[in-house]
Amino acid sequence: MLPINRFLRRADAEPERPALRDDLGIELTHGELAARARAVAAALIETLGEEPRLVALAARNHAAHVIAMFGIFIAGHAWLPVNPRAARTLNDRVNERLRPDLLILDEAVGDCVTPLDLTWRFDGRDPDPLPAGTLPQDGFPERSLDDTMSVKLTGGTTGEPKAVAQTHQVIATVMDDLTSVFGIGRTDVNLAVAPLSHGAFHFLLPVLAAGGRHEIVSRSDPDSLLDLMAERGVSLAFMPPTLIVKLMERDGARPERFPRLRQLIYSAAPMPPAQIARAQAAFGPRIGVMYGQVEAPMAIAAMSAEDLAESGHAESCGRPCPSTEVRIDKPDADGIGEILARGPLTIRAYLTGEPSPLDEEGWLHTGDLGRLGEDGHLFIRGRARDVLITGGFNVYPAQVEQALLQVAGISEACVFGVSDPYWGDRIEAAVVTSGEVADDAMARAVREAIGVAAVPKRFHRAEALPRNAVGKVVRRDVAALFSGPGGA
Repeated sequence: MLPINRFLRRADAEPERPALRDDLGIELTHGELAARARAVAAALIETLGEEPRLVALAARNHAAHVIAMFGIFIAGHAWLPVNPRAARTLNDRVNERLRPDLLILDEAVGDCVTPLDLTWRFDGRDPDPLPAGTLPQDGFPERSLDDTMSVKLTGGTTGEPKAVAQTHQVIATVMDDLTSVFGIGRTDVNLAVAPLSHGAFHFLLPVLAAGGRHEIVSRSDPDSLLDLMAERGVSLAFMPPTLIVKLMERDGARPERFPRLRQLIYSAAPMPPAQIARAQAAFGPRIGVMYGQVEAPMAIAAMSAEDLAESGHAESCGRPCPSTEVRIDKPDADGIGEILARGPLTIRAYLTGEPSPLDEEGWLHTGDLGRLGEDGHLFIRGRARDVLITGGFNVYPAQVEQALLQVAGISEACVFGVSDPYWGDRIEAAVVTSGEVADDAMARAVREAIGVAAVPKRFHRAEALPRNAVGKVVRRDVAALFSGPGGA
């Protein structure tokens, strides 16, 4: 069964069950959410036809975002999430490359992307903001599990994005595995605070299909979030480590305030064991973890809060999920090698012409280094590819360098990551300049070209950057020079 149909089946069976509430004051039951999403789906078919199309969606977290997204799924079109936190130029390049047929644009984030010729604008504060069509008498178009459900962007060390075709089968596998590992059920209340354009989306359907509900928020003020978690009986939440750190440092983070909290799950970046211990002191033994990537979303490996607390493996990202095989390729003497994954979770193709990410035996080479313990726990030990993960967001050094080189007075730039307990990778940059170049000017150039997540936290000046024998700047040598002992 298609993932969206699992929700619709639940909604039709129990239409009065609460489905979601957002921080704009909108509340919907399962039946109301299904009815509005079906109306949007009908409008999409009237506008685009029944053949599969690509629909871009740019919105902050709120009820209308979910309605629009579910409408795309019901209509049988493919969803292209637009990151509202990314720079407009970056989102425009994605649209130029993928050419979506329609853009659904939340006015609150209207500056994040240039409107297309066919654009639906809406205001999430409106209780019924999206177009509604007439439901087709013959029902909505049928799609197979192998059809594309969502298109997500990833990239290599150059930062040129690849379009990943996540099929209905891939998303159904995520639903099954998250439900199994974290015990998602009809009494769960999920806090959707991370961007729905990213990993938080993957909790929407399994929670609703089980009969649960969502608290959807667009703001991340720590004290307000803690109050909401306590007052609304949140039992499940997915957050990047940076947000968990912010929350656990507040006076309001005390285990007794959250008696219903079962799983506070982190992903997208590592959390050091000492940080996990502090989070457990703030919330109780309720910290879970999962590991995935765009080509195998969310659920290559995972560990519930109970397993994390009982296993003593706080530095692990969990065991392989039920649907996925994991092995280590070419392990060294310590058992460390590239993490490979195989199963229905892995995608089969890119939409932008690159070769399939799978080898001849169907294994996905993740580009991450790790080892498997004797009891099956997976331990990540680094990244083979040159990509930084800062605060849960992927940042490609080459893109940041290109932005810095547009600043007058900068002749060379090298961007690298420094291990940091808060950010995961703290982005820093070494630059060669002629004359004075202010930090603010460099930060502004990166922010406008890529987005705030990519702005280096520190800029180092150098008369020259270290080079190897063939005259190439070696990133690891630059990082060692400026971030190692005695570094600038």
